[in-house]
Amino acid sequence: MTLTVSVSELRTNISTYLERVTKGTRVLIRDEKKDITIAQITQASFFDKAIYEKSLRKAAGIFTKENHPEWSTPSKVSAWLTKNRLADERSF
Repeated sequence: MTLTVSVSELRTNISTYLERVTKGTRVLIRDEKKDITIAQITQASFFDKAIYEKSLRKAAGIFTKENHPEWSTPSKVSAWLTKNRLADERSF
């Protein structure tokens, strides 16, 4: 959920909006005089090393050269990436 508030509204009820942010709401702060969004408040993300390590260990060995022969060598990986990027016609 996203809420949009003015600077004065945020200043008046900051604890309420911060509480909502901790529950996942994104708060956009608008300068009503200039009619622009000047900031947003979102919940801080954090890196959990233990969860990351657990995920890596769970995924380890899923992609092998036996079940993905197109990735068996670095040159085959490069060719596969080039082919698929061209097929998707992506531009950056």
